[in-house]
Amino acid sequence: MPFPITSLYAIPIAVLLVGLSVTVSTKRGHFNVALGDGGVPALSEWIRRHANLAENAPFVLFLMALAEAQGAGAALLHATGVILLVSRLIHPFGIDQGRPAHPLRVIGGVGTSIATLIPVISLARHFLG
Repeated sequence: MPFPITSLYAIPIAVLLVGLSVTVSTKRGHFNVALGDGGVPALSEWIRRHANLAENAPFVLFLMALAEAQGAGAALLHATGVILLVSRLIHPFGIDQGRPAHPLRVIGGVGTSIATLIPVISLARHFLG
């Protein structure tokens, strides 16, 4: 079964993930750190930017695919995808050790939570009636 709507949002999320991965690798080379953050706060921030995306986005995309497979409407899926994409695009700019509650981090985190719950609610409605 094809998942055209989920795929539409998986593409830019994957590109963002690769971009952050390349940045982390480049920063590791710059700071001469093979594993971990080497005690370098700037590297730690970049590692968390990448890891946070890797920890959250795949699960939301998986939930979107499940909802799409169960016949969720296009509007619901696009709303989820747009919220996820925008949230994940702005979240890295809010990761700053000097400002743990940076507005972009908070908005990105809350948006990701909303994007997680939309397909969960859709799936629950489908199975619970």
